[in-house]
Amino acid sequence: MESCTGMTLPSLRGLSLDRLGSFLQVADAGGLSRAAPGEPVRQSQLSRQLKELETALGQSLFVRTGRGMELTPAGAALARVVRELGQGLTDVAAAQRGPVRISIGAGDSVLQWLVLPRLGELALEGVELELGALGSDGVVTALLEHRIDFGLLRGSEAAGELQRVKLGQVTYALFSAVGKGKLPLAVPSTERGLSSALGQLDRAALRCETFPQVAQAVRSGCFTGVLPTFARSQLPAAEFRMASHPALDAAATPLLLAWRARTLEVRPQVKALRRGLEATVRRALK
Repeated sequence: MESCTGMTLPSLRGLSLDRLGSFLQVADAGGLSRAAPGEPVRQSQLSRQLKELETALGQSLFVRTGRGMELTPAGAALARVVRELGQGLTDVAAAQRGPVRISIGAGDSVLQWLVLPRLGELALEGVELELGALGSDGVVTALLEHRIDFGLLRGSEAAGELQRVKLGQVTYALFSAVGKGKLPLAVPSTERGLSSALGQLDRAALRCETFPQVAQAVRSGCFTGVLPTFARSQLPAAEFRMASHPALDAAATPLLLAWRARTLEVRPQVKALRRGLEATVRRALK
């Protein structure tokens, strides 16, 4: 049927929301047996539904590998479309039943120290906010796969097809307890953007997975830690000193807010939250 805008909706035998949901289930799990472990009947049903979808679309959606099943380019494109469709349908239903869910992905330190303390500044009426701790590369992947609505990430990690705006500069420094002498060094082990800078500092005595773990080591009074300068809000100047270092100064990087353009077009609540999130984090980084 042709709408008043002239757009024609596809009418394909074998295309249904149930089959599309099964397709996503297998895509997310990485295989039939992983999607329905210990359920051979369900696995057989999923296999049949996938074949029906591929027949309807005239495209192969998966390739089998030694590790399971991986999406073809056509399958990856379909997964993005289905997730966007699912989110749109969820929003329509939520408009009658309750709040719209909006998700933000970012590093643990950004969520804990920049976002969570400032939620009161955001317009969250009618919104259920979901936060997910992800590395910068994970943020990009989650955005492209329609798993999150917004991502906060380093400038070097932003994919070209995403919309993005610079919020400010993330800078780094050495933090240690006031009144302590030279202390062993605690560093984050998963921050690739800092690897060159860390190589110019003293040898690390403690490697932590996240910046919040480094901050906890600093609070113990037993370590000097490499942290983003916005950690100052967690380590007051009366108790902890912050010292610059040329290698860390050179590691400064932009913090970006990224999203898919289509998300803002079809989800007005997301568009409103973007403005608030941008303004709030920008102020926090000044």
